[in-house]
Amino acid sequence: MTSLLSSAAIAVAAQPALATAQVTSVQLTPAASGVKLLLQTNGGDRPQVFSVNRGRTWTADLINTQLEMPGGRFQQANPAPGISMVTVAPIDRNSVRVTVMSSGSALVGQVTRNQGALLFSLTPTPAKAAKVAPSKKPITKPITTAAKPSNASLRSTQARATLPPLPAPSFQAPLPTVQPLTAPAAQAPFSSTSQLAQIPPASVTPSGQFNTPSITPSRPSSLQPSQFPGQPIALPPSAPIPLPRAVPPPVGDIAVSQSTSSVSDLIELGTAERVPRLVLRDASAREVLSLLARSAGLNLAFSIPPATGQATQTPTQAALDGPKITLDIENEPIQNVFNYVLQITGLEANRIGRTIFVGSRLPNSARSLVVQSLRLNQVPVTTALNFLVGLGAESAVSRERLVTSAIAVPFSTAATATPIAQTQTTTETRIESQRLQLIDSVPILRGLSVLGDERTNSVTLTGSPKLVNIAISQLTKLDIRRRQVAVNVRVIDINLASFNRFGSSFAFGVNDTQVINQAGVAVLNFGRSTPGTSGTNFTNDLASNATNIGSSVANLLGGNPVGFVSRFLLQLQASVRTGNAKILTDPTVIVQEGQTATVNLTQDVITNFTSVITGGVGSTTTTITAERGKAGLILPIQVDRIDDNGFISLSVAPSIARPYATAQVLAGNNNNTITLLSERRLQSGQIRLRDGQTLIVSGIIQDLDQSSIQKVPILGDIPLLGALFRRTEKESARQEVIVLLTPRVLDDTNASGFGYGYTPSAEGQKIIDAGQR
Repeated sequence: MTSLLSSAAIAVAAQPALATAQVTSVQLTPAASGVKLLLQTNGGDRPQVFSVNRGRTWTADLINTQLEMPGGRFQQANPAPGISMVTVAPIDRNSVRVTVMSSGSALVGQVTRNQGALLFSLTPTPAKAAKVAPSKKPITKPITTAAKPSNASLRSTQARATLPPLPAPSFQAPLPTVQPLTAPAAQAPFSSTSQLAQIPPASVTPSGQFNTPSITPSRPSSLQPSQFPGQPIALPPSAPIPLPRAVPPPVGDIAVSQSTSSVSDLIELGTAERVPRLVLRDASAREVLSLLARSAGLNLAFSIPPATGQATQTPTQAALDGPKITLDIENEPIQNVFNYVLQITGLEANRIGRTIFVGSRLPNSARSLVVQSLRLNQVPVTTALNFLVGLGAESAVSRERLVTSAIAVPFSTAATATPIAQTQTTTETRIESQRLQLIDSVPILRGLSVLGDERTNSVTLTGSPKLVNIAISQLTKLDIRRRQVAVNVRVIDINLASFNRFGSSFAFGVNDTQVINQAGVAVLNFGRSTPGTSGTNFTNDLASNATNIGSSVANLLGGNPVGFVSRFLLQLQASVRTGNAKILTDPTVIVQEGQTATVNLTQDVITNFTSVITGGVGSTTTTITAERGKAGLILPIQVDRIDDNGFISLSVAPSIARPYATAQVLAGNNNNTITLLSERRLQSGQIRLRDGQTLIVSGIIQDLDQSSIQKVPILGDIPLLGALFRRTEKESARQEVIVLLTPRVLDDTNASGFGYGYTPSAEGQKIIDAGQR
């Protein structure tokens, strides 16, 4: 089983890698429950980790990683309670596997990255103790322990006991050897149904320590439970075979970017004084801030505007003093306490000189506003605005639209006069605003104004320095380049054709009797003329008139007459025709993520004619239009996504159209020839490939196997000699198209070289060298 897993890992690691990281040291630290394994890495790209839990064995494969340690591997037995073995060993030159085996229940692993190191935290899952039933007789059969099941689970367990052992699944590692126990202990139930068929034949515990009920072979259904007390009742052999335990698919690495979420601008008081002790209850925010500002030697300007609808009313003193606050502070800097009050009351503050302006909403003249313009490279301005609006900003975008206006023109009232309409097209610029209203959360960019211009694809941010910096940080992460992939397409078109024909013809005459056999058609004529005609002789083309057999002899013998044959003449005809053709195209297309490229190797053929007859006074006009079709290969390639782990999600839909016949259609007064096309189409759907892997799309096959036999009744069925009285034609053809796709992700960073694996020809190299001079 390990070899199969290693082979799979080698197949994955064989893909191209830019740089490998080295594992320089391994540290094991026992934890309260489980063990922690720390791998120190050095250099190279960030390793890719793929972890799989297989019952009591937990494995993790590190791609693009090398193990640089003395001895070439690391192994330690029983490092912590519940852990039987920890192994770190290389799979190939660019892959390392971490294997942790548990001596009890299944393992749960977690991988954490921290400054060039990988931390694996392994914890055994808690298991319920199984009830142990005493027994007077020692048990020599294999012991199976489980928790007390319900009726349904008991039937399932008994059904599995009656079936023969199943082979172990190819993806499941073998169970570790269970060490003998020195004292009676309860065992946890098996975590999967497939493990019941993998119990070793040896006894789990030494004889005489403890006994558990064993699962016995099935008994006849006529036996009652009272006849065999303590023995389970076996179900019929039609019970379903237990399936392997479900294994989730692997999960790749996710790029995580963190940024600060604090949006409040801290006020610098310029003092390091501390508050030894301050206790206030239901004090107004104005008085508390004034007290703290005066302690720092600064002035305070406080203003609370009246609420909407209360402008005409005289506000109370409590409303002018701001919200109430209760404090219990000890040994805290004055500057921190001042900012704490601002944050909890939601007031805005700004320091200008030695004066601090405080209010629920400061005017722009009292705020420190910053205006910055960003010109985006990749992301459209509309997408950027919607993103910032989702974070709480208020946006306005300038759009240019074409407006068509109709102008009314007066016309004459005469009966023959027709109205005249005039239109005028102008360009209109409009500004559309957006604001998000949330219910249960407070957006972090509330108070930031965003203006976008579609013509220049630029964004202008207006707000406090803290909000502007957060918005710029988020736009920088959003304005990333879409990856590109170079897809090499190899199309192989194979045509195999074979045609075999064999026949014989002979003729002889005796007196007035004429016998002719041509290509399986026989004629016996008495007399020198055919019945029903006068002077019509035999012909030498009977095979082409074989369909007229049974109507009249005259119809069968139509054609150029020949003379009467008195001697025996024999002619054998045999032909074999074969044809092989192979067409190979090898283009390479570059596709951006989310775009579609098309490889078109076709030629135009006329597939239909359209005739339009226009009637006039005393004459008609006929217009004939030819419709063209594409004969050949059309291969669209759609790249949906290229993730950070080097996987490309794409879809292909090859279509092959080939002319197979012609037809005559009547368009106008002449017969026109059109070409009929035979089309084969395949839709792959979305598939996932790793960088450098090759997808083979085959099975686009068209087979033709046709056989035609024309023979004389009875005589044509005689063995060997019957070949003289029949004609055989066999035709076979096979047409197959094979498409091979190999995507490679382009490295378009500043450190990348020219092209991607590009090797110019001699003529191309001369052109490149001439351009660099």
